[in-house]
Amino acid sequence: AALVCPLAALLVGCGDGAPGPAAPTTRAAEAGFRGGDCNGITDQDISSAAGPGMFSLAVVGDAGCFWQENTMFDTVGAGMGISTWWYRGSDMDTERLLEQQAGRTVVELSLDGNKGFKAYDTNACSIYVAKGGDVITWSIQTMNPAMLPDLCSMIERLATLSQERVN
Repeated sequence: AALVCPLAALLVGCGDGAPGPAAPTTRAAEAGFRGGDCNGITDQDISSAAGPGMFSLAVVGDAGCFWQENTMFDTVGAGMGISTWWYRGSDMDTERLLEQQAGRTVVELSLDGNKGFKAYDTNACSIYVAKGGDVITWSIQTMNPAMLPDLCSMIERLATLSQERVN
């Protein structure tokens, strides 16, 4: 999904300049999430959820952020971490199917009035939430789940904080 997101964001902004169909008249249908760096999540939020020193901010962009897990195998980083991404135009059914095909358990949920789902397995947990044409996802992947608090509890905490700040 993270690889498809930048392409989807680019495609949504493309057009021939001709007016499209009229936008929905209800504010709820038009309104997406308010923007904010890292979807409102801070380094302190990550430390509070995962424990101090476990993750370091590695990527900050218009579409989201990635905190690298500070675990090493010899001199090589594990490459896992926590991410949050915002994008527009993704089909939640496609995201759900991709998570199911990855072998993850999928559970429907509602977060701060927005519908979404949680997908998880032993080494990963993700939450996807949609509002209007926007989707925000929060995710953790690790090779060391025993070294961290419950993965889904961490992601639920971060997703809830984010929703309070950008919803």
